[in-house]
Amino acid sequence: MPARDSQDATRRRSVGRLRAILAAAAVAASTAAAPAGAATPVPPQQDDATDRAYVANATARTVSFLDTDDRTVTHTVSVPSGAADVGVSRRMHRAYVPGGHDSRTVSVIDTNRARVVGHIRVGDRPEGVAVSRDGRRAYVTNADSGTVSVIDTAGNRVVRTVRVGTFPKGLAVSPDGGRVYVANLLSGSVSVIDARRGRVVATVELGTGTAAYDVAVSPDGTLAYVSTGNGTEYVSVLDTRAATVLDSVPVEAGAESLAVAPDGSEVYVSSGFGNEEVSVIDTEMGTVARSFRVPGGAEGLALGYEGRQMYVATGLGSRSAVYVDTETDRVMGSTTVGSGPMSVAVEAEPEPVAPRAGTGRRVHWQTGQKQSGTR
Repeated sequence: MPARDSQDATRRRSVGRLRAILAAAAVAASTAAAPAGAATPVPPQQDDATDRAYVANATARTVSFLDTDDRTVTHTVSVPSGAADVGVSRRMHRAYVPGGHDSRTVSVIDTNRARVVGHIRVGDRPEGVAVSRDGRRAYVTNADSGTVSVIDTAGNRVVRTVRVGTFPKGLAVSPDGGRVYVANLLSGSVSVIDARRGRVVATVELGTGTAAYDVAVSPDGTLAYVSTGNGTEYVSVLDTRAATVLDSVPVEAGAESLAVAPDGSEVYVSSGFGNEEVSVIDTEMGTVARSFRVPGGAEGLALGYEGRQMYVATGLGSRSAVYVDTETDRVMGSTTVGSGPMSVAVEAEPEPVAPRAGTGRRVHWQTGQKQSGTR
C-alpha cells in the first residue's frame, strides 16, 4: 500500500474508533432518565488536606460528590443538559459541567450547597473543561464549533470565544494561568492560547493521520503531554516554550486521559474505552515503566492531595470510581456512582512538590531542542 494510503487508513481507524466512542456516549446519554429530585442537601464539609472528588456520569446525567476518606457518595446532583466532563474552582466553590453531545450548555454547580445554580451558553457540543489554578477562569472546548469558550467564574459568563482546530476535546491550563493547551481531535494538532490576550499564538502539528485526545502540563509548565493515535497510540511530549514536539512515547494499552505527578516524574495514561489499564510513563527515561489494571475500565483520571492517591472513572457501561495508591499502584477500593462515569476532578488540586531524589526529569527531555524519535 502506498505511504499516503497507509497514513489515511490509520487515521480513519483512529478517528473511527473515537467516533464510535462518542456515538456510544451520546446514545447512552440520550436514553438515560433524569433522576428524581432530592431533598435539600446539607452543605458538604471538607478538611484542606482531604480530597473531595467529583465524578461526571455521562449516561446518568449526574455528578457524584465523593468523600474520599470513607469512600462514599455524599451527594448526587442531576444535570439534565448532560455531564461530559467536570472541572472545579475551589476559589469560587463551583463545579463546571459541559453538556456534551446535543448541548450548548455548561451547568454550574455550587459545591457547598450541592445544587445547580446556573447555566452558561457556550458553543455546540461542549466536551472538555479546565479551570485555572487560581479559579478565576474556566475554559470549555466546543467540539462541533471548533472553539474554546472562556468563562469568568466570578460572573459565570463567557468573556471570550477563541477559534481553534477541528473537534477540540481535551485541554489544560498552564500552572501560571498564562497558556491554555487544546487537543484538536480531528485536525491532529494542539492549539496554544495566550490566556491574557485571548488568542491562539501557536499551533503544534502532531503528524499526518494523528488524532489528539487529551493534554496535561508538567508542574513547571515547560512540557505538555498529549495523548494521540495514528494506528499506534502514544503520548507526544511538547516543548511549551518552543511549541515543538520533542518526542513520542508508544503506549500499547491505549492512550486517552492523562494526569501528571506533582513532582513531574511520572505521567499516568488511561487506556480508555473498553480497556482496564493505566500506563505509567517515567519522564526521566521517556518510556512506559509499568502499568496496572483498574477493574471495570480506565477512562478519566485525577490525582489527589500531594499525588498520593489517584481516582479513576471507569467509563461507559460501568458505575464505579476506583481509588489507587500511587506509591504501590494498588487498587484500594471503589465507590458506586452514576452510570457511565467518564471524568473525575478533585477540588484539592495537587500542588507542585520538589522532585523525587534521582528522577532527573530534565535529563531526557531538554526543552529548546528536538530529540530523536520526534515525529
